[in-house]
Amino acid sequence: MGGAHRLVHQEAGKRRGPVKTLAVIASRGSFNSLVQVITPLMAAVGSEIAVRVFFRDEAVFKLTAARIGEMNLSEVYAGQEARVRERLASQGLTDLAGLLQQVRACGDVRLYACSSSMAICGVRAEDLLEGIEVRGLTSFLLEDVAAADRVLTF
Repeated sequence: MGGAHRLVHQEAGKRRGPVKTLAVIASRGSFNSLVQVITPLMAAVGSEIAVRVFFRDEAVFKLTAARIGEMNLSEVYAGQEARVRERLASQGLTDLAGLLQQVRACGDVRLYACSSSMAICGVRAEDLLEGIEVRGLTSFLLEDVAAADRVLTF
């Protein structure tokens, strides 16, 4: 087990009690995957939980102005796209950029794009939505994940 993984595992095992900090790692880049990330963020900030989100791999594409509005759904929704889009709209979950902005405005939320994933995907810092910071995976693991009471992955 590597040093960073060992540290995160040891620290996570020590925590008990109420959740005050949440670290989230989002890797999937479909529209519905990002909705699945954003909805618990809304609940967390409503509960005054500090949130740190690390977007990596294909999720980085969705953090750009050019791609945030694309409503690409996972393959599991094949043949049901129109109905799913209607349900998302009825729940107010179609404006991902607006939802991310709202979450940031309502609580202690930091949103990060993985620097390595950005390099692989060809995404530049200036392509990112406002409020998205560039961060390396090691820093996120050693600082944000190690300090979090809970960690979610998507």
